[in-house]
Amino acid sequence: MSSAQVNGIVLREDFKAAAKIFNNAFNPMFLSSGASNPQYSKDWDAVTAFKLTQSSLRLEQPLVANSSTFNFPVLNNIQNQGTQFPSEIRLTLQDSFVPTRLGVFVALPSGAAVANFPLFTSFNPTVFANAVAENGFYNGQLKLMINNSQYINGWGLQKHKVVNQTQEIVTPLVPGSVEQQVDGANDGYYPMQPFVLLLGSQNIQLSIQLPVPLTAADANARIVLIFEGVLAQNSTVVN
Repeated sequence: MSSAQVNGIVLREDFKAAAKIFNNAFNPMFLSSGASNPQYSKDWDAVTAFKLTQSSLRLEQPLVANSSTFNFPVLNNIQNQGTQFPSEIRLTLQDSFVPTRLGVFVALPSGAAVANFPLFTSFNPTVFANAVAENGFYNGQLKLMINNSQYINGWGLQKHKVVNQTQEIVTPLVPGSVEQQVDGANDGYYPMQPFVLLLGSQNIQLSIQLPVPLTAADANARIVLIFEGVLAQNSTVVN
């Protein structure tokens, strides 16, 4: 089991912390008062103003050999941010998001246009023909830069690797075969502290960097990042 066990108390505390971040970022009185004398409007509340909700971002990129850097477009701006897979959920330009947990997964869809593939928290050798080489992925690090300022540097991927007791031994699954054990609410996730604020108007550069490129990778193999957190709808002004 992952150490990022989720429950109602954790989610509530995360929501309260995210709401405070949104209040600090968007409170109209605070923004107009100046940094030397901040004043908050007691009548303004981000929860009401932006309809704060629990939400997720899902970002995907192909896992390929001979590359040590994988860049993940965050914004739902396809013309400027590259091709988007059907199963992705990117941040719209008008919204903002505070991620509270990050899940790192690998997958092996049959093609770029499908969205019915399972997520794995390790390279199961029954599924991934190049699992031995692909395991080098977990020696990589995630980095996040916003408007040229580094917010996450050296986030190790090893803590997202989960190999549960029950492993799939036949692929594709057939009646009577064993399916891989998975806890979809917890496996592969890790809490994000301190929190960061992602705005749809920002220059967000998210990447995974490996110490050395993979020597081999399965065709159509994919990296999937799932950020769980709090979304503020229609909170960002886009010029």
